[in-house]
Formats: sequence, structure tokens, C-alpha cells
Amino acid sequence: MLQSLFGARTFLDADVEAWQIETWALLLAHFGREIPFCDTPLITPTPDFFPPTDAEGHERALHVFDCTRRAMNIESWPCRLEAQPPRRGGERVSEFVTLGDASSANGTFRTDPDGTVVITYAPELLGAPVELIATFAHELSHYLLASMPEAAMDETHELMTDLMVAYSGFGIFGANACFSFQQHGDAFGQGWSSRQNGYLSPRSWAFALAVFVALRESDDGMERWLAPEIANLWRQATKYLGRHPHLLVPLRDFVS
Repeated sequence: MLQSLFGARTFLDADVEAWQIETWALLLAHFGREIPFCDTPLITPTPDFFPPTDAEGHERALHVFDCTRRAMNIESWPCRLEAQPPRRGGERVSEFVTLGDASSANGTFRTDPDGTVVITYAPELLGAPVELIATFAHELSHYLLASMPEAAMDETHELMTDLMVAYSGFGIFGANACFSFQQHGDAFGQGWSSRQNGYLSPRSWAFALAVFVALRESDDGMERWLAPEIANLWRQATKYLGRHPHLLVPLRDFVS
């Protein structure tokens, strides 16, 4: 009752919120030395960052992949992109319900014994450009974090990788793709499928976007690109940070 009257003490669980602020500080300290954070653009689904192409199939994926690398300033880093085998279809468990396939990840990152970095993607994502870009940004963030060996050993590494996506300016894609829910139907029945993309929750993504905007002191019209449910959480997170400016004090020294 008191919480409903006065509001939650923290936007996220206290431990999660503290982890995000601490991780933002780590990323700013490490990567801000080479590229000032204030110079990081907000990446949007526009021709400025993703010029149109007539390519199809894997060539289309390569085009989007190269655009993503260019926006992350790692276009020259050696890397090979591979398509995963097609996923199997959903499993029908009743007349009206079909389970989606969760047998494979949207993307993977690995370093081969010869040192070659290989990123894979699910070819089905070619029909879901936001998820495709979010997947590439996440896997390429693994590549960026390779310069922080201590990060690879941390149990929160995948969460940190998602936060690196936000740090790199790709938060719109990561947040919008963090959870997809689809209803489908045909002559034989109908059903629903859902798939978790990435590791941060929608609320955590909203907080990360609010931090990104607050540190840059400009939202660049971010809200117009956000899914409604994410936009609503982002507005809440932005107001929360406005009421608690002390949370960003440890970060502002890295961007001033």
C-alpha cells in the first residue's frame, strides 16, 4: 500500500540497478578513452545507418552486418559471418496451440583456433530486420568486450554484452527486440509463439536507454522509434533518473 502511494524506492531491483550503474562506469572508463561517449550517435533504423539494398539471402545479411560494424566503428576488424542451419518449425501441441522453436540462439560468437572471429545468425531473422540488427549488435559487442578479459570471466557477461549494445548506440534495436510475441493462424488452427531476444529485461533496457540519453543530454527523438511498451517504460525511467540525479554522478566524470 505504501509503495503504491509513494512509488517504488528504485526503478529496478536495487541490486540490478546498482549493477547497471557500476557496469556503465566500467564501459565508460574502458572505451571512453578512445572514443568519447558524447560522440556516440543514437543508431536509428534509417538510411543514414542502413542504406537500402536489393541483395537477398545471405548477401542481404552481409550488407546489414557491414552497416552494423560501420556504425560501431569496427568495420575494419577481421570477422566472418555465417548463416546457421534453418530452424525446425513450431511443434503443434493441440488444435489451437503451437509452440515456437527455441532450439537455437538468434546468433553466436566464437573465436576459432586460428584466431578467426566467427559470428553466426539465424537466417529466419532476414524477415525481422530489427531482431537481425539487434543480434548483430549483440554478437559484435562480444567482440568489443574481448578487449576486457576480466569481463569474459564475469558471470554477468551476457548482461554486460547487452549493456554494451546500449553503450554503442544500438539500444533502440536491443530494447525493441528484447521480447517478441506473435499470434498466428491458418486453416488448421491458431496459436502463439514467443521468443526472448537478448538478456536484459524490457525494464532494464528502458533504464539503460534512460542512462544513455541522460549522459548525452539529448534523446535525438528516440521515443518515435521505440515500441509502445518500451517507450512507456523509458519515460518512467527518465523521470526516475530526473528525481534521483545522484545516481549518474559517478558516470558524468567520464563524459565531461
